[in-house]
Amino acid sequence: MRDDTGIPRRTLLQGAAVLGATALAGGAVGATRKAAFAEDGKAGAAPQDAEAATSQGGMQYGFLVRMSNCVNCQQCVEACRKANGTPEDVPARRAVTPYTTANGQKVYVSTSCMHCEDPACATVCPARAITKGEGGVVTVDHDRCIGCKYCYQACPFGVPHYTSAGMDKCDLCLEAGVALGEAPNCVQACKFRALHFGTIDELVAGSGGRAKKIEASTGPSYVLL
Repeated sequence: MRDDTGIPRRTLLQGAAVLGATALAGGAVGATRKAAFAEDGKAGAAPQDAEAATSQGGMQYGFLVRMSNCVNCQQCVEACRKANGTPEDVPARRAVTPYTTANGQKVYVSTSCMHCEDPACATVCPARAITKGEGGVVTVDHDRCIGCKYCYQACPFGVPHYTSAGMDKCDLCLEAGVALGEAPNCVQACKFRALHFGTIDELVAGSGGRAKKIEASTGPSYVLL
């Protein structure tokens, strides 16, 4: 599959031509992370927060994207930017990316932080500013973030962005006042039912088992249909 945009999230749809959904190779993700750290040996020496970087028991919230329904209306992106007060000169926490399949079909995929089971961003953070908490949500403590950008180098999906407050990414709109378990603003804004939210088990079950979970060494909490 060819990435039409060249953005860091290009890895997301590798294998989609065969599966009709994402199937990322763990080896490819590992190679991406290895290459990212090659430029800075210090990143590899960052202390690991085992509690933050290890998958916790209990439910795991995430997103399902129904690719055939997405029309690139950008409403999810605008709702995300507005709810979280993202500055205009900084990318929104959510993006819609166009891809062209091997058979020439153009599809769109709305993505944000993957809230991975084993988040590489938390593993490499020397300030221990990134944690994985209740519901499997990966969040950032802006008071602890030192802006080193190690998390950006480690993330295989190029998710972290930076503002004057430090690293910025999706937290399921928790800081914006959405209660844990309720649909984030991006999902609420989607008029075409292309973007869904819930526990991964609920999302897969609701698709009749047809939704495919993204496969990567970090265990992304994202499924595609």
